[in-house]
Amino acid sequence: MKTTQMIRKQAQAGFTLIELIVVIVILGILAATALPRMFDMSGQARLAKMQAALGAVKAASASAHAQWLVSGGQLACATCGSPSGSQPGTTVIGEGKTIVMLAGYPDVGGDGLANAATVVGTNSGIIIASGLSSQDYDLTTLDTALTTPVASKNNLTVAADSAHPKCRFTYIEGSQTDNGTSQPTAVAPSYKSDELIPANCN
Repeated sequence: MKTTQMIRKQAQAGFTLIELIVVIVILGILAATALPRMFDMSGQARLAKMQAALGAVKAASASAHAQWLVSGGQLACATCGSPSGSQPGTTVIGEGKTIVMLAGYPDVGGDGLANAATVVGTNSGIIIASGLSSQDYDLTTLDTALTTPVASKNNLTVAADSAHPKCRFTYIEGSQTDNGTSQPTAVAPSYKSDELIPANCN
């Protein structure tokens, strides 16, 4: 009789206090290590998104320049020593759309002129070439905000969104000279991406 009661008591026994404490400690360790990593993923994803956008802009600029070279590679100028005093630039078309060029590379303002446009136009060469959308990124031009390497109205800044304005990079459009006596010389565009760091994208 006693053995039957002992077996029933043992069958009904639950977890011991030590077992419960061990489970709670393990759950605490998991929560302390896993949760911060889970919340940190949004910043890493935002940074990866911006790095991909920078790569797309660089690739689009290089591709448009290659097409410009293959199509003739002629810079537009108002007075460059030709008989008519001016010459049109080589037209570049990508996916059925004209890509406005400056210095043989996509421009920013969409007018083919340096420091002319004050806003990014819908026909901005680099935006058309790269396929960037204002629905996915915060697309703005910089006026005097960019002091390094140059301040210009035709620099395109691409930020992750309005909530993370410092998670950004800048496309600094190329430039060209038109001295009126010979063919213009051109300088390729450059990029400012030193602000694409985890601290700015979290």
